[in-house]
Amino acid sequence: MTYSSKSQTQQIIRQRINNVLDFKPKIKIRKLEKGMIKVNDMLIHCEDIGWHVEGEHFYRRKSAVGYALCIAKNQYDLAKKIMLLDRELQKIKLDLDVYHKNIKTANHFKREILSHRISREMPALIQADSQLTSLLKSISI
Repeated sequence: MTYSSKSQTQQIIRQRINNVLDFKPKIKIRKLEKGMIKVNDMLIHCEDIGWHVEGEHFYRRKSAVGYALCIAKNQYDLAKKIMLLDRELQKIKLDLDVYHKNIKTANHFKREILSHRISREMPALIQADSQLTSLLKSISI
């Protein structure tokens, strides 16, 4: 093997290595201060009413992160499902919080009604939470 062919071989190897190392991830996730997260250029931060990302509000931070990941990957149907399940979970949780708050000061009859409402809503809360969790687990990065 001559010097020029050895040099060409080395150049080809260097180019191949550079091409492999030139790989840039499509999605970058960074954790910032105060619980904020950045998915590519989308900032997820906490506000009074929950977690905010791209003009949408979420009850849970992991829902906001999942939504941002779906938007970054152009999976808009999945992003919408995450948003709807998160809102359903928030509604059920707020209802339960109101029932628990009012049951303390209620008379016997009202306490019985609130107790039944709590019993009725708990399975819905568990189901919505498990659906949201499984949907979030299905997102690939």
